[in-house]
Amino acid sequence: MKSNHLSETDPEARERSIPSVEQLDRLTKREKQVLFWIVEGKTNGDIGRILGISHRTVEKHCESIFRKLGIENRYAAIVCALTNNWQLKPE
Repeated sequence: MKSNHLSETDPEARERSIPSVEQLDRLTKREKQVLFWIVEGKTNGDIGRILGISHRTVEKHCESIFRKLGIENRYAAIVCALTNNWQLKPE
């Protein structure tokens, strides 16, 4: 019986599950800014103050980031950014 879970013996399946540089390229400039600050450990409120937008707008950017990267939360976003060594910038 074949399992639906990623197998350690199937590296191709595991590679497909990790967001790549191509997925990062799908993000808008603002989404990349938000992702930068997420990786820096900032809250949505902090990010909103830094970028001059509401925390609700930051939440919407986060939802879009997670959807585009195929992940569920900011912790997964941090792991993706650090694992892939994405060179994010605050600008």
